[in-house]
Amino acid sequence: TIASRVSRVSIYPNPTNGETFIELNNLANKEIDVKLVNILGAELMHLFSGEIVSNYHMINNIDLSHLETGIYFVKVVADGDIVMTDKLILK
Repeated sequence: TIASRVSRVSIYPNPTNGETFIELNNLANKEIDVKLVNILGAELMHLFSGEIVSNYHMINNIDLSHLETGIYFVKVVADGDIVMTDKLILK
């Protein structure tokens, strides 16, 4: 069955100077992996891994200051399926 609630990821600030936060909504009771990938799809950082037990989860204090400025993507995988990809701009 298709869940009536829409899974959502919010990234802020975006664009960022290096520190960012990721908010995950409506992914409760799923095994989640959150990855930062470049525009070629190569994984650069593993930002979060684990089961989320509530409909609201915050990933804090993500430090991207060691990366080059440019466009990246935050890929959210739930129970093995890619549920969303969101663009992140590092300036």
